[in-house]
Amino acid sequence: QWRIDEKPVKIDKWDGAAVKNSLDDAAKKVLLEKYGYVENFSLIDGRLIICTVSCLFAIVALVWDYLHPFPESKPVLACCVISYPLPDRTKPDYFIMMGILTLYTSYKEKSIFLVAVQKDPTGLDPDRIWQLSSSLKRFDDQYTLRMTFIDGKKKQQRELEFTKSVGTFFDENGTLVMDQYERNVSKLHDSLAMEKKLK
Repeated sequence: QWRIDEKPVKIDKWDGAAVKNSLDDAAKKVLLEKYGYVENFSLIDGRLIICTVSCLFAIVALVWDYLHPFPESKPVLACCVISYPLPDRTKPDYFIMMGILTLYTSYKEKSIFLVAVQKDPTGLDPDRIWQLSSSLKRFDDQYTLRMTFIDGKKKQQRELEFTKSVGTFFDENGTLVMDQYERNVSKLHDSLAMEKKLK
């Protein structure tokens, strides 16, 4: 039977990024450890591929310029440089690959920090997908956790979320009250799971 980790998570409660990260990690822990789902890294892999391509442009330019000193390397350097600065109305220099990465994180990742796979016990039906995403605005104490369930067989998607003050989950010393938070995360999961069974 799954037990809550007894080691307390303590952070600076005035650090918004640390608060959000600790809550995200705790929610991830519930799905992976309590429910035994398997993490899928496809979203992270996509981001890594974009970053790798960006680095390859720089490496090609560097190596080519070394083998064929300027101005002989001018055409290749020009092609590599095109992937970098792009004029923008609001910014003096904007990188194309950085723009692609921004689009990927904004429209594909959508603040999703966990994609977990629920394997079918019989191995006959397609895997079910669980996603976790969250938001915590700057200088705000309202933390939103969204859980999404995607049925592998019917391809239907359902989601639930809660929005609560981070003070609900941390004590005055900045220690995460894990049992309180785990109940809220499990409630989301169990509601979606129950809805799945009813349908």
